[in-house]
Amino acid sequence: MSRNRYVGDYHLADSLDEKGRIRTEVEYVGSWYSFTGAPETVARAKKKALLLCIGGWIAYAAALIPLSAASRTLYTALPFALAAVPLALLTGTVLEILPQKGRFQHRIADRIGNRWPACAAFIVFLSALALMGEAVNLFRGLELRTGDIAFTAGAAALLAAGLLAHRTRRALRCEKQP
Repeated sequence: MSRNRYVGDYHLADSLDEKGRIRTEVEYVGSWYSFTGAPETVARAKKKALLLCIGGWIAYAAALIPLSAASRTLYTALPFALAAVPLALLTGTVLEILPQKGRFQHRIADRIGNRWPACAAFIVFLSALALMGEAVNLFRGLELRTGDIAFTAGAAALLAAGLLAHRTRRALRCEKQP
């Protein structure tokens, strides 16, 4: 995979400033993209996506704060801890698309079309693994603590946020402008 994947989308333009120095400016020359849905639908989907990310972080933190047997079991704690990575990437993508109104660059369109579904799927997968690990703890007869209720509720809420984020991406489809 190329590190400078969008290098062809930019052009360096040299110009002279008032003091006679050469000034190099970056111009975007790549394709422009826009959302396919109605502006009201897109605005609602952006707000919903932001609320899902905020809710996901609250659920993530709420699950980890109280002491629980799940946080001391590797097959439960590890998938849940790893769920922070796709949640952070999804949050970054959502924060990047919030100010986009009309047209936007190829890089942002790729993040909406490629990163968003993958992040949402990994959030669902990792939180489901954590919930299955918690079920194994229950069946194994481990001494469950009151924090395990918070962990299970947080993992379930994170799973729901991932599922809803996956559904929300449909309203944020984008296409290349002619």
